[in-house]
Amino acid sequence: MTTYSIVTGASSGIGLEMAKQLAESHHLILVSRDEGKLRQAAAAIGDVHPHAVVHAFVADLSAPEAPERVLEFTRELGVQVDVLINNAGFGLYGEHLGLDPERLDAMLQLNIHALCKLCLLFGQQMKARGGGRILNVASTAAYQPTPFFAAYGASKAFVLNFSEALAKELEDFGVTVSCLSPGPTDTAFFGEIDRHGVDAGHFDKRSRHTAMRVASVGIDALFHGRLSKIVGLKNFWRAWSLRLAPRGLVASYSKSLMRSSAAGSARSRSQLTGP
Repeated sequence: MTTYSIVTGASSGIGLEMAKQLAESHHLILVSRDEGKLRQAAAAIGDVHPHAVVHAFVADLSAPEAPERVLEFTRELGVQVDVLINNAGFGLYGEHLGLDPERLDAMLQLNIHALCKLCLLFGQQMKARGGGRILNVASTAAYQPTPFFAAYGASKAFVLNFSEALAKELEDFGVTVSCLSPGPTDTAFFGEIDRHGVDAGHFDKRSRHTAMRVASVGIDALFHGRLSKIVGLKNFWRAWSLRLAPRGLVASYSKSLMRSSAAGSARSRSQLTGP
């Protein structure tokens, strides 16, 4: 049986860069809801790595039935999934009470439910055969409350804690689970952050990591079985220092950091795609 790696959110950004790096030694199943960009990504990877088999599976993982569709696709192909990378996700910026309820449901479905379900479906297979690797992409937003990103930050805190717990459940069965927490990254996600005028000091473009760099750190964490990895020393010390500070102080600091300098309800309810 041919072995494969699955990468969700693989049509751009960190997911695409991870797929490119995996293609050097792995066959791939790329998952994204954007069919055009996904097929372009698959073709581009195939051109650079002609030895790699690359399948593009179009699926909106914010749909409840999508994880089962991904599993069924692998069964139809007759392939074994050795690596699962849950990278797909998006965020909603603005006051929580002003968010669109349907978009909020979709975000939580994607960031939490789809990730959990994919871990369950493919983790069962990995456990049964005694081997496999899972990488879940969280965010440094997971390490503190994030006013104006309240539900997004909480969803990433869920991913972090879930991943570390699942890693311990599966470590005796030859399956590793790792969690990657990027900070500011040069992707479309942070391009939207710029548009909202959120604190320029913290999100300064000059200090952002490239998607390629973040992907490289993630792939390294995946294959070395790291429990959790924060990308960048500066992000690491910021995340852990905030964990040691009083919760009220941290929440107030995050509020001042995340408050948009731009006014207007229309701009306070935007969707951001990214880790």
